[in-house]
Amino acid sequence: MIIKSLIITHRYVGVVLGVLMTVWCLSGFVMMYQPYPATSAGERQAGLEPLDLSACCASLPITDDTPLGIARIEMLGGQPVLRMTGADGPETFQLATGDQLAPLPGSGIRSIAAMWAAGQGIAGQVAGLETILIDQWSVQGARRWQPLWRVAFDDPAGSWIYIDGKTGEVVQDANAHERFWNWLGAIPHWLYPTILRENAPLWNEVVIWSSAIGCFLVVTGMVIGFIRLRGKSGSWWSYRNRPLWMWHHVLGTFAGVLVLTWTFSGLLTMSPWGLLESKPAIERSEIASDMTWGDAHAIIDRSRADPALANTVVLRPAPFMGEPYLIAIARDGKQTRFGANGPAPLTQDEIASGLSAKGGLLASGTLDLLTSEDDYYYGHKQPVDLPVWRVTLADPDQTHVYINATTGDARIIDATAKRYRWWESGLHSLDFAFMRARPVWDIITLILLAMVTLACATGAWLSFTRVGADVSRLREFLKRK
Repeated sequence: MIIKSLIITHRYVGVVLGVLMTVWCLSGFVMMYQPYPATSAGERQAGLEPLDLSACCASLPITDDTPLGIARIEMLGGQPVLRMTGADGPETFQLATGDQLAPLPGSGIRSIAAMWAAGQGIAGQVAGLETILIDQWSVQGARRWQPLWRVAFDDPAGSWIYIDGKTGEVVQDANAHERFWNWLGAIPHWLYPTILRENAPLWNEVVIWSSAIGCFLVVTGMVIGFIRLRGKSGSWWSYRNRPLWMWHHVLGTFAGVLVLTWTFSGLLTMSPWGLLESKPAIERSEIASDMTWGDAHAIIDRSRADPALANTVVLRPAPFMGEPYLIAIARDGKQTRFGANGPAPLTQDEIASGLSAKGGLLASGTLDLLTSEDDYYYGHKQPVDLPVWRVTLADPDQTHVYINATTGDARIIDATAKRYRWWESGLHSLDFAFMRARPVWDIITLILLAMVTLACATGAWLSFTRVGADVSRLREFLKRK
């Protein structure tokens, strides 16, 4: 009776979830090679003018004691601007006048778009310029980017860019190739259509519970599969005379572990119910302390004429161990660190003395220089900056702090991050060291994904046919009544 109930439950849950899980598998093939559109830091830098600080800096409506947090100084419309996040959201100040930037008119948006196009090598002109509330490619941040402008170019690639009308920043770009393949990749895989994704709490619950029910479907299927490896007649593989049932039985029983692995790790990508989370051993502020506008202004005054600032397109704060620094980023991505006395390359002595001064766990950590990737600092599809300084703390979780050897930017891998690395990133993306090299990763992933897809697809089809037969029998029974 218990087994029969389990079979019926598995069958009817499989009608809906089987189709969804098949879609997840098929879209996974696409996502291996086509990610969701996103504007990278390199793309942003390529679309900016060279930084000119000769007109910097007028008095601003912020004090010298105002923390900068995540901020940038760059050019907009021929003038330097400071971009930062204030109490009411993103704020942009014109450094030549001290005024806060007003929402940009269409002509200003067109100029920004033209500068972006030149930097990206877009072979076309602006063909469409309009404000929108939200669409499929801006759904992540459309509300905070209002007024949001969508600019379409008439280039062969069918490029679109999205510009925040308050700040003048290009916040998203997507060409026709990306838009097409994402309807077959990330959008069905993440359940990401605009109508659902714009309601973040609802989307979050739908994805979590779909994944959780999917895990239940897989577990029940594996239990049934193992129990029925031997039929009532005593013969093994009791579905041999029904090929489709046989394929689903074999794949579901033995490839079910793979299906469960991907479904469960997909659930963990949503960080449900606080799973895998724990209190960190140290806080980021212990390494990257606050830096104020007064600190940044003093460094700019000292360094504005320095030849090392040539070709710079972005300045950003990078405080380290209680000391203020700015990072100058060139259009080609090269980064130079500036301190109170000009260029300030990061040294081992600076890191060691800073850790010692902090005391506690940081002072007792082991410092070494990595010239190659390790299990927690690596690139799966994108390269990482090397060399990098690694501090291994003496806490029970052996927290790792990775310090960029050029900028001093820190990445903390604590117990929570380690769990996500193995249970979510490792299992879902298969980014294990032994198979990270390509095309090894591609071959293994394609084979495993094909097996999982067959298991889900055959299960979905069999659920539909069996439920259809159940409905037909019910109709016949009702007719006889």
